[in-house]
Amino acid sequence: METLWYEIEYLRQKMHVTAHMKGISHPDVLMVSQKLDEVISEFYKLTLIQKAG
Repeated sequence: METLWYEIEYLRQKMHVTAHMKGISHPDVLMVSQKLDEVISEFYKLTLIQKAG
C-alpha cells in the first residue's frame, strides 16, 4: 500500500514536469496521466478491500 502511494507521488511529479517541459497536450503527458489513473484506481481498490476485510 505504501509502495503504491510513493508510485502515485512519483507519477504526479513526473506528469507535472513533463507537462511543463513538453506542453500539457503532449502524448508523453497523456501516457503518464493514464498510468497515474491506473495506480490511483488500484490504490483505492486495495483501500476498499482493507476496510471491508
